[in-house]
Amino acid sequence: MAAALDALVQGEIMQAKSKKEELSNMEHYLRKSYFKTSSLICSSCKSAALLCGFDENHSLTKAAEEYGYHLGMAFQIIDDILDFSGASASLGKPAQADMVLGLATAPILFASEDHKELIPLIQRRFKENGDVGKAVALASRTDCVEKSYALAEFHANRAIDALMRFPASESRDALLKVVHVAITRDK
Repeated sequence: MAAALDALVQGEIMQAKSKKEELSNMEHYLRKSYFKTSSLICSSCKSAALLCGFDENHSLTKAAEEYGYHLGMAFQIIDDILDFSGASASLGKPAQADMVLGLATAPILFASEDHKELIPLIQRRFKENGDVGKAVALASRTDCVEKSYALAEFHANRAIDALMRFPASESRDALLKVVHVAITRDK
């Protein structure tokens, strides 16, 4: 679990000290998402396997770790979609809060593939007056939300694949439901 805490700190540092070129890079976003969210779930799942008596190199320990990695990535991407689409307002969090904080997430990064004029906004962390509104307007003319859902579904499916390496049980079924809830939530 110390490694998870280290990863969380690395993610925060990565977010705070990113070079402007990195801010518009999908791989950078995914790495940061791992450090800030997925690493904790990944380490927790691995720890659970270790506490059950499995060796660190046992196939089920590896499967638990993979499940946690992909569940965490799917969860974070869905969270970012909800923030972008305004659904997070039902949680008391303002819509596009990530962009207000200067963060580009999967929907905006996918939109920037079609609208290169988003890149300067991303690189200046949406700090100029009207940047967030302009970014939302441009992104709304793309399939960025659908592409983001597809990325989340990819990770959800990989989590399920990892989980299916475990023997059938009520516990495995419960963990399958966790994936379903993570990918279908609307708040």
